[in-house]
Amino acid sequence: MSHVNQEKTIARNLKVWGLIGHCSLIIGLAISLLGTKALAQNYPERPIKLVIPWPAGGITDLAGRIMAQRLAEKMGTPVVVENRAGAAATIGAEFVARAQADGYTLLLASAETHAIAPNLRARLPYDPQKDFAAIAPFAINPFSLVSRPDFPATNIRELLAMVKSQPGKFSYSSAGLGSTSQIAMETLKGLAGLDVLHAPFQGQAPAVASLLGGQTDLQMLPAGSAVPLAAAGKVKVYAVTTHARYFNLADVPALKEEGFDAMNFANFFGIVAPAGISSAILQRLATDVSAVAQASETRAALRKLGVDAYPSMTTQEFQKFLESERARWGVVIRAAGLKPE
Repeated sequence: MSHVNQEKTIARNLKVWGLIGHCSLIIGLAISLLGTKALAQNYPERPIKLVIPWPAGGITDLAGRIMAQRLAEKMGTPVVVENRAGAAATIGAEFVARAQADGYTLLLASAETHAIAPNLRARLPYDPQKDFAAIAPFAINPFSLVSRPDFPATNIRELLAMVKSQPGKFSYSSAGLGSTSQIAMETLKGLAGLDVLHAPFQGQAPAVASLLGGQTDLQMLPAGSAVPLAAAGKVKVYAVTTHARYFNLADVPALKEEGFDAMNFANFFGIVAPAGISSAILQRLATDVSAVAQASETRAALRKLGVDAYPSMTTQEFQKFLESERARWGVVIRAAGLKPE
């Protein structure tokens, strides 16, 4: 074979192999897409784990268990709650961030995990934006300012005047360093010029126990938890932290009514997954979580806890919401004089 013919043969073979390689790539992509579609169609094939990064017994835990039960009914598979508490919810959040992105490990996200911790912890063991895929929000949880039942103040103005006149005498309990309850109280302290000692606990339940036992004087407590405790005479409720009055405490003023416009605190609860989850499974979860959250039965169950269903969002809208909350809480935390640790 001549040198010219050899070159033509090589060129022809290269062209053929190039076409084959191109076809192989297309076939490979098609197989991958079909596999992903089949995986989504079969999902879920086993129980789903919902990690709640707080101890059992608090509002976050109870609301999460309602969602787990309703979501299990919707998806036709068990949704098992696993409490992984500690470090103001960041231990549980890190666990999910490192989990396999297959749709079988989810996190109950909140202001603590995705908005407060990034602004308060110098070395957060996860990236709230890069390590998670936003699925959907499902509840909003307003707070209220409460005291032990024998606290002498009868209204919010008396309480603020009494605490301000006796610097360092009174204390407040919170659900932990970096919790919404701490940030809300620290903000009020700064706005009202109060000197109140902070007693952090690991979760809402032990923080409430300290208040009921008389070891602490005040607390920013989820409004839904305050309602039954107030009805039983176990706490006094002075104000709520949202701009509007709370639906179950219509006679209790909002702190905004007392001139504290910056006091607008309510936690959000939502579901997120490890980053890298397939878009098909993510959309299936988002559709089902939103449907469950907006169902009348779920809304009624959440309201019994004192929280309300969050307006429905797309995954993109929820992702933007998480980013905006991180920025908003950063402003609040800096204004309160709190620094990353």
